Amino acid sequence: MSHLTVDLYQSATNPEKFLALPAGTDPTELTGPMVFDRDYGEVVRYREGFEFDAEQTYAGVDAAKIAADILTVRWSMFRRGH
Repeated sequence: MSHLTVDLYQSATNPEKFLALPAGTDPTELTGPMVFDRDYGEVVRYREGFEFDAEQTYAGVDAAKIAADILTVRWSMFRRGH
């Protein structure tokens, strides 16, 4: 379970905020992230087909939480370096 292929999106209104989705997921079909934070109402693709390893460290983000979110609700919101 440590490796997931995800697409990463960046908030168009707050470049510090990111959204991770299972690869191939259309972010416009998700309403959850925008309900929790309007900054996710408009996102731009940041990286496609990223091989995400939940056991690695990525710029201070909680990789294990991101992986758990993706596996349970199919998306994860995070801030770079927070």
